[in-house]
Amino acid sequence: MAERKRPIWLRLVQIVAGIIVLLLAAYVIFNPSLAINLLRILLGIALIVLGLALIVRSVAVKATSMGGKIVEVILGIIILALGVAAIVYTNFGTAALITLFAVGLLLNAIGSIAYSGYEVGVGLPPWLRGTSLVLGVIALIIAIAVIVFPGLALALLTLLVALALFLLGLELIVSGAAG
Repeated sequence: MAERKRPIWLRLVQIVAGIIVLLLAAYVIFNPSLAINLLRILLGIALIVLGLALIVRSVAVKATSMGGKIVEVILGIIILALGVAAIVYTNFGTAALITLFAVGLLLNAIGSIAYSGYEVGVGLPPWLRGTSLVLGVIALIIAIAVIVFPGLALALLTLLVALALFLLGLELIVSGAAG
């Protein structure tokens, strides 16, 4: 069966969108506060949604005991408040972002090192276990550096946002050009 090309207007829209996203990636590199503020606001929105979901679930689910409902409502209110605080209070939101990033890196490092261990990695080729160990140690070093130097966390987060935008822009351009 012959491939159908997409309409030219759609391909042009993809290419133009890709160029705009690439420019945004470059802008993020030169204006890191944009990426950090975006991530901070997304974190706040996610916490607000989670808090509301907990509150609604505690009211809507009938199988939960009264004590469970109270705990869920209190937890929902706390998470909701943290979400609002992450958006309204810039320093708090940035600190929460750095903390989550550092904890995520640390847990990933521990997981990679454990994966290479004798119990977890039994039956895997030695090169895979060795690679997992090396990458785990590198992730552990980065996690410790991020905890000690919060500015490094901000720089890494900025680079990750810029990289994601760059790859998305590149994909849009290639997809549009290929038809």
